[in-house]
This record gives sequence, C-alpha cells and structure tokens, in this order.
Amino acid sequence: MSTFSDVLTEYINTKNIKVFPMAKYCGLDRSTMYKLISGKRNPPPRDILKKMILFMHLTPTEAQHLEEAWNVTRIGPEIYYKRKSVENFICHFPSHFSVSPDEFIFSSKIVQHNPDSDCIALTSMQQINYFIHKMFLTEASRSSGKISLLLQPEHEFVFHLLSTLAPGDALEVQHILCLNSQDAFTEHHELINLKYLYEIFPIYMSGLNYTLWYYYDNIHSHYHNMNIFPCMILTSDSALLYTADGQSGIFYSNTAVIHMLQEIYDTYLEQCSQLFLATTFSPDNFSNVFRTVFEADETAPTFALQPEVCVTPFISESILRESFNYELPHSEEIFRNATAAFAGNMRRLTDSQTFVYFTADGLMQFAASGRTAEIPEIFYHKFTPEQRIQMLRGVEASCRDGSYRILQNPLNHIPSNLHLCIRGNIGTLIFQKFNGEVMLFTIQEYGLLETFLDYLQNMQESCFYTTEEAAAYVQDIICRLENGSLE
Repeated sequence: MSTFSDVLTEYINTKNIKVFPMAKYCGLDRSTMYKLISGKRNPPPRDILKKMILFMHLTPTEAQHLEEAWNVTRIGPEIYYKRKSVENFICHFPSHFSVSPDEFIFSSKIVQHNPDSDCIALTSMQQINYFIHKMFLTEASRSSGKISLLLQPEHEFVFHLLSTLAPGDALEVQHILCLNSQDAFTEHHELINLKYLYEIFPIYMSGLNYTLWYYYDNIHSHYHNMNIFPCMILTSDSALLYTADGQSGIFYSNTAVIHMLQEIYDTYLEQCSQLFLATTFSPDNFSNVFRTVFEADETAPTFALQPEVCVTPFISESILRESFNYELPHSEEIFRNATAAFAGNMRRLTDSQTFVYFTADGLMQFAASGRTAEIPEIFYHKFTPEQRIQMLRGVEASCRDGSYRILQNPLNHIPSNLHLCIRGNIGTLIFQKFNGEVMLFTIQEYGLLETFLDYLQNMQESCFYTTEEAAAYVQDIICRLENGSLE
C-alpha cells in the first residue's frame, strides 16, 4: 500500500464507488485500476487523477487531500513537505503593512520599579511574559540599549513584542538560534528551519536593529529533552532564564550574574554565523547591491519569484537615460552600474539562463502605473506608455519561449513584498519595511538557499499559465496601452 492508495481506497469505500465504471471513465482497464488501489502501481498521471476526482464527486477538501497523497507517493513525503513548506512561506510572507506605526509600543510609557529580590523564581508563562515585557521596554528606553536572545522563535509573545517595539538604531537586538543540521519537520509537516524564518521576519519588517545568528544542533534534543533552562534573555541590568515551554524560569538583576551570563553569550556568538547579510537598497549603497545581485556567477541559472514582472532586462540604455533620476548623489556611477546590470540581465535571458515567475496582477500593475517595485522609486521617473510597451514586447517574447511564466493558484496572489532571487550560490530576498525603506538580504545559510532553489527548480506546470496563455495576456495589455485604455 502507499499513501495515495490508502486515501483512494478510503474514498472508494466511504462513497461506495464501483471500480469497473470508474476504470472505464478514466480510460483504464480493471486490472490496472485495482493495482492503483492496492498500491502495486505508481500513482497515475495527473489527467487520470483529475478524472478520478470528478468520477468520485470529491469535495474541494477531499480532492486536495487525494492530490496531496498523490504528490507524497510520487516524490516522497520529505521532498513533498519540504517544497510545501516553501510554498506556504511564499504565500504568507509578511507584507510591509503587517505592522502599522500606530501599533508600536513606545518605551517611554513604562513604569520603572525595582524587584524586591535580585533572584526571582517564576512558575507560569504569565509571570515570564510579564518580566519579558518589562525587560524589553526598559531596555528600549535607554540611549544605547541592547537585548541578547538565546532561544528559538517558538515563544510567540517574545517575537510579537519585538516586532512592535518602536524601531530605532539606539536599541540593538542580537539573537542566537539553533537550526537543524538536517531537514526536520513539525507534527504539521512544516519544515522547522523555514518556520523559524517566517516567525522572525516581522522583526525585520518593523525596522528594529536586529541581527540573527545561528548554529547547528538537534533542536528537539537540545531544547525539549530534559534541559532545564535552554532559553535566555539578557539586557543591561537583568537576565531571564526559562524552560522551552515557557512555564518556569528565574529572573536575575544581580550585576555579577548578568555580567557572567553576558560573557558566556559573547563566547557563543563567536561560534555562530549570521543568517543574512543586510544591505539598504539606497543610492548610497547601490554599489554594494549591484555587486551582490548582479555580479554573481554569469554561468549559473537565475531563478526569480516575485509579484511583479521583471522588466530590468528590457530597460535599454536609451530608456534608462530618459527615465533616470540624475539628481541622485553619485548619479554617474549609479547610471553606469545600472546600465551594465540591465544589459547583463538581458544577456542571461538570451542565453536561456533566466527563469522569472510573476503574477498577472503584478504585470497589470506595472502596465497601468509605469512603476516597478524591483527598483526603488527614488532611482527613476515613471516610465511612459511608449517605454512600457517597448519593455512589454520583450516580456511577451520571453513568455513565448518559457523563460517568463505567469503564476496560477496558489501563487497568483503572493504578497507584494516578496522578491526572491537565486543565482548560483547567491540567494537574495528584497523587501520593503513599514517605513518604505527597501532592504536586500543575502542568504548566508546554505540549507535555506538549497531549499528555495529546489522549490524553484521543481515547480509543477499546474502552477503556471501555459506559454500561449501568458503571451496572449501580455499582448492584450500591450493593445490596451496602445489605445490608451490603461491610462
């Protein structure tokens, strides 16, 4: 038996399905259908699966369950759930509207008071959360506050509170977390390392001065298997050690204890690596961004997934010259680098080394607005309809040859803030913080890079419009631009 045959058998029995009529409807002989039901044959092609779903009158939930079982049996549970975790990460990536400035907790509101003892035993999650709240807000009120974390992103209160602290460079947050050295999953089949990444991203979005460090270990044995206080939070004048379930802990305000724990923390930090290298996508940092994004291995294939269509390969030197903002500092250098970068993108596209996945909504937004989130608005003036038409003709040709693909459900409405690109051994995430600042993160940890690349390289055809449909959609937009109906 297999996962697919188990689920198929369940539906056949519960819905009283006659096997021979279903085999006939699917264009199979009876013996082949019985081998599929018993698991003696590999799952059928997708078109046969769709016919089975229709014949058995499955509900959308039941159909999804059978299709998941089909995928699990076809490629194996570990690979399937790993790719499913990436899909969930992409679909639920936090937008820059997730945290409004009105929601931030401003530290000046805290009421200061000293505990009666410099060592307090805590025996509930409510008590631990109370002291975390007090520690964070007290430290955020200092002129040069610092918070050091040694814990996993499983304590939701900690990370929600951090993501709603008033941002600013005065407060520095250092965080050490443990990553599994091998793929491991939660009981809900979520890839643990990717789940942690999702949990901490709202902190980056809020604009907090936050740096994430990692080391490898067996997370479950290290954090959940008879370890007394695996979690630690340090500030300038206090320390909190507590259990992985957040139910028991000890709060310290003794100076000698805090100093000792901080020294231990600093030695741990020396043995860790940064998960991301962060760069602000601004005129002052354009050269750094250029080197990171555009000077990667020329021979390596490029995979990009983002909400809007990638138009940079089609920004000719003449279009750039007409739309460029020459009032920028270092404008000549930026213009020169941008010209080389866009020409490099076109060269890779021509060499069939580029694959770009984007949404129909993002394509329409570019056509209607003359703006692309790929390039911060400060760098250029709005593209004219004529310039847009010229660029979209390049997009249409790329849709026809399959290097540009328009996404379908469930990725047709990916968050507007997600821009994922992998070229060789360089992976980047570009996103916008709540204050409009654009950040570029270079992924330092190879396991995450490999996980994203595996997903992008193995997306199913059902995720995309056909090449003919995509090209026809772009051509329709071009016609609407030409007759002025989009202006």
